[in-house]
Amino acid sequence: MKKTFHLLYENYSRKSNRYFNSLSLTYNLNMAVKIFPITEDILGGGKIILEEMLGDDLTPARVARISYLSEGDEEANKKLLVKLLESKHLSPFEQQVFRFKIEDIPMYIGEQLLRHRIASPLKRSYRFTSPEKGKKIEYTAEKLNKIVHIPPEFFGLRESDVKDKDRLLNEIVNHIKKSIELYQELVEKGLRKEAARTILPAGLRTSLYWTVNMRSLMNFLDQRLNPKAQWEIRELAKAVARILYQVVPLTIDNYLRISGLYKYYTE
Repeated sequence: MKKTFHLLYENYSRKSNRYFNSLSLTYNLNMAVKIFPITEDILGGGKIILEEMLGDDLTPARVARISYLSEGDEEANKKLLVKLLESKHLSPFEQQVFRFKIEDIPMYIGEQLLRHRIASPLKRSYRFTSPEKGKKIEYTAEKLNKIVHIPPEFFGLRESDVKDKDRLLNEIVNHIKKSIELYQELVEKGLRKEAARTILPAGLRTSLYWTVNMRSLMNFLDQRLNPKAQWEIRELAKAVARILYQVVPLTIDNYLRISGLYKYYTE
């Protein structure tokens, strides 16, 4: 009996600026869905978009056969894929490559992402762009959180023992407001953006492209799904895994279960 997933994609019309549910499809575990972009929101703010990929779910099994010049049908390749994961023979997974666009994550989470070196990042530059992107800023906690990351504890997204939350949240908003207004004044008075940015909060949100192969993604998930990782990057890792379930479900499902990470993914 074939195991299937049923997915409903939410598509976006740029002309009408509206989302609409229009595509429903069922696919076998080994199939790669070639419908891009695929977007997942990140809890706490931001989103990750898979724009392109090289290979499909069974690519590692097919390329691994070069070692013995062997051949195999679809069912044989499924079994070989699982065997590769169980034996930790992971070099064939370098043939699965993904290009993600990650939008509006905190700068310090972007820096943590860059520590995963076997990848190709290309990051937004605050030498040439401003935090507000040319738009008028509304100084409310919800609106500011789209520009500067505010800890999720203040939005009820994460449990905490923080006391006096309302007053502290107001202090955070005022601090961010003062920083941005000072930045704007410095630029207006002629200071270079690359110098003025030094006074902006560390939680400033940034965006980047991240091209990475599946073997490196396994290392990323191994470290960043772990409960010891920072909450914000754990949520990014969960969003990555959700996308992988849509394009390489056999690979990611077996990897998470064999590695023992599945319980962290579903938390």
